[in-house]
Amino acid sequence: MIRAPRSLAISALAAASILAVDEPARADAPPPRTSSLAWVRLPGAEACVDMRQLAQAVELRLGRPAFVAPTRGDIAIEARIGPTQDADGWRATITVVDATGQLAGVRELQIDKQDCRSIDDELELVMALLIDPSAALAPPVIAREPLVSQAIVLAPPLPAPAAMVCPPLVPPPDPWRVGVEAGPIGSVGLLPGGVGAGVQLRAHVAPPRGPSFELGGSFWLDRTVHTTHADPAFSLAYGWLAVCPVDVEVRGSALSACVAAQLGSLGVSAPALPSVFHQEQLVFSLAAEARLRRRFAGPLFAGLGVGLAVPTVRDRFYFTDPAGARHDVFQAAPIAALLDLGLGLELP
Repeated sequence: MIRAPRSLAISALAAASILAVDEPARADAPPPRTSSLAWVRLPGAEACVDMRQLAQAVELRLGRPAFVAPTRGDIAIEARIGPTQDADGWRATITVVDATGQLAGVRELQIDKQDCRSIDDELELVMALLIDPSAALAPPVIAREPLVSQAIVLAPPLPAPAAMVCPPLVPPPDPWRVGVEAGPIGSVGLLPGGVGAGVQLRAHVAPPRGPSFELGGSFWLDRTVHTTHADPAFSLAYGWLAVCPVDVEVRGSALSACVAAQLGSLGVSAPALPSVFHQEQLVFSLAAEARLRRRFAGPLFAGLGVGLAVPTVRDRFYFTDPAGARHDVFQAAPIAALLDLGLGLELP
């Protein structure tokens, strides 16, 4: 019978006893620490490492799966990366939160290189040490084999049920614009003496689509014509309605182009003449106008308008003196020019 030497037997017995003692110690050791990972690439950092690649690289260094669902991790790692303020490098901020939700630490990493993947190795090493400071870390490798971790394996999203599909949002329609204004008005050709002056009141209504509308009235100061026999005074007032096929509003300013019909009366009286010469004539004119409105304080706006009016009837005013001579006093011009200013209020 062949027997092993005594020294070899003693060595084997010692090794067996060491293994027997070491096995219970491993059974009593706490499980390795795990973590959840939240990784955000800020605007401009889309080419940086994504969360799946980063998690696989950290687990490769640790040599084991380390990332779990947020509700199961011993710690939570929340990290983000983005370009530096001067855009010449990259800054990563890593925040560690313990199981009780308390902030356990913050680390910042920064490199001054154009390629944001240059920071990958440092990111992987810091995160691996944060998860398990006592681990024997494997060196980084160029070709990384992915490790399977249930925490980062995402199931494809379930299709939304038909009942949850919302119709596309329809923007609300533009509101109606309604405004009123008042101000002075002047003309050339409507009254004797060339230039006439008065006041006007006007209102406008602009629907979301289609032409807008204006209506109002103009009241003119009396104009007196001095003659050798009498001083007749002319008074003019009319109302009008306009349609504005062009009405454009841009940044608080509105430009409109309108056509209008004016209807009113032109009266004349002369105290030195018989009452038969105190008369009033109907006036009806067609007009075209361009108008600009500009808001300057909330709903308040200022308006400026220029236009032309064409009388459809041009009555001639005259009187005959006791000797039978005829004296012409006034006849409206074939085309009259209008200019007005106004202050008003428009809603909304």
